[in-house]
Amino acid sequence: MNNEGMFGAWPRMGAMAHEIIVTPSEPESLISLLRDFGLGAVQLGEPLLGEVMAQEGHLATWLRRLQTAELPVAALGGYRNIVAPDEAIRRGNIAFLKRCLEIAPQFGTTIMATETGTRNREREWASSPENQGPEAWATLCASLGELLPVAERHGTVLAVEGHVNHVVDTPERLAKLLKQFPSPHLQVVLDPYNYLGHDLIPRKEAATDAFLRQFKDRFVVAHLKDVSPEGAEVDTPAFGQGVFPQRIYLDFLRTERPDLPLVLEHLPANRIPATLQMLRQVLGREPESTLDGASA
Repeated sequence: MNNEGMFGAWPRMGAMAHEIIVTPSEPESLISLLRDFGLGAVQLGEPLLGEVMAQEGHLATWLRRLQTAELPVAALGGYRNIVAPDEAIRRGNIAFLKRCLEIAPQFGTTIMATETGTRNREREWASSPENQGPEAWATLCASLGELLPVAERHGTVLAVEGHVNHVVDTPERLAKLLKQFPSPHLQVVLDPYNYLGHDLIPRKEAATDAFLRQFKDRFVVAHLKDVSPEGAEVDTPAFGQGVFPQRIYLDFLRTERPDLPLVLEHLPANRIPATLQMLRQVLGREPESTLDGASA
């Protein structure tokens, strides 16, 4: 079954490769799985991406097989903390993301996605009161000041993904960042779930719609998951497992940005078929489901 047969011309569905068990030397198993599920794109992320890039032999194999299979890479998912308080860790993270920006065209994509990160000293992606301080913002800007020239030289795009637990935690902070770095090589991952903190859950529809409209022209890849009733601070589970207003999101994608690949997130391989079935229900191609802002 191909993606065209499952959904028609839209949406073009993809998955995150790092959430499917694949060894770095064997891309064929991933390609076969995605074909079996009717998926037409992949986001290569950590830790698989780093393992593939660490050995030239693995890298050459993946590049060759992805090209032969005509499986588009929606984006590279670098996802390293670029405001980490440990300077050595931060320097290593920036070096890795630079390499991703350099090599992305070899994978057939111009997009490298990453979250901005957090100043938490104990847990890599957990919140920290320091995230809203001037030092965190200055560190973020310094990191982007290193990364964006690399993107410009190689014709690639650094796509920022915000999160309520990180330095870029609100649409307002995202807008501030884009204004401070007015480069076409800095764009946005469409992941509206991450911005719905607990205080926004009661007005999740309006908050989601406002976010989608505000950054409509800056999105370069879209994710599909959900948000906990307690807010994104607590969890962003798989599609259909939370309270996110999915129909608002999907209607926006269908009418305003049908060009974006839609990448399933937080899903192991064995849960992809059921999730695609739920998506068909929400899109009106199966009997009605309960996925419009309520747990399935």
